[in-house]
Amino acid sequence: MSQPKPALVLLLLAASLCACTAASKPLLTKINKGAASTALYTAPLLAGRSLVLDLSAPAVTVPCSSGTTTTVTFSASSTDGANPLSPVSFTATATCAAAPSGAAGVAGLGLSSASLPAQIASTQKVANSFALCLPSDGKTGFSGNGVGAAIFGGGPFYLAKPADRPAITTLLSDPVPLHQPFSGNPGYFVTATAGIAVDGTTAVAGPLVVGLSTTTPYTQLRADVYRAVITAFDHAQGQTAKVAAVSPFELCYDSSKLGSSLSGYFVPQVDVMLEGGTNFTVFGGNSMAQVNSGTACLAFLQMKASGSTGPAAVIGGFQMENRLVVLDNGKQQLSFTGYVPAMGFSCSNFNFTSAA
Repeated sequence: MSQPKPALVLLLLAASLCACTAASKPLLTKINKGAASTALYTAPLLAGRSLVLDLSAPAVTVPCSSGTTTTVTFSASSTDGANPLSPVSFTATATCAAAPSGAAGVAGLGLSSASLPAQIASTQKVANSFALCLPSDGKTGFSGNGVGAAIFGGGPFYLAKPADRPAITTLLSDPVPLHQPFSGNPGYFVTATAGIAVDGTTAVAGPLVVGLSTTTPYTQLRADVYRAVITAFDHAQGQTAKVAAVSPFELCYDSSKLGSSLSGYFVPQVDVMLEGGTNFTVFGGNSMAQVNSGTACLAFLQMKASGSTGPAAVIGGFQMENRLVVLDNGKQQLSFTGYVPAMGFSCSNFNFTSAA
């Protein structure tokens, strides 16, 4: 039998190497919003069982009978950003810890080599980046059915068929640098260099350290920052629709008197003015929580603890709902879209039907 020519051997070797090192598709999972008592966001990653999504946790954690770590098998789908393509199973290392009530464990998304995004990047050969589109439960009267989507590994993200609209990722803000101002804290922090404005007027001067949290239901503000923002909002909104406070909120209004649009209730907007000139703008759809059929309250809370050892503000899950938030660990950058119901759709519009 004749021997293959050297050139052919090189071509075959090159093709083999390309097949071995080619990047996989990003991975897709649903996000479910839990009951109002916890308002936690979960993903059915562990053989259909839910894990709490936690931006501040450094690792995947599950209950174990013995030992400090264990190996778990995750299930997700590959995606082109518009649909699930095919099932994908992969193993990951988990730390042994008690699970939150109603969940099988925690999917730690923090800045750590043991986090879920880092492990997906390593095993699937994709970017160490992830996109969250947290769902609303629709109780505010605006868009949402409690189901959103997350994509790990980069790529586009569509909330409607690609032929109908451009990818929502084309509407992302300019990237904002991520910082780690607190030693040993794996969470995500940015700097509000110009502070916080209410109705276009600065209420709190910067710079302020601002964190992001998917396990904090509503944005929390340090005592001094909270009082300044609440006072400015109260002044800008006026007293016409104001009603008695409903715990845990301080400013509440007769929602029938507020008026509304696709952006939510007509109330003063709140701008967190970030490094580089990008604003994280909170309109009525993300600022007002519907506490009953006739009352909506400003969903900002005062931190229980304050001081120089923590952030001045922590943006909670409610304020991140119905906007795409992208955290790129490789580039150490945050980017996000505006409130997508103002554009006519919601995070619940992702198409989980498999592509034909």
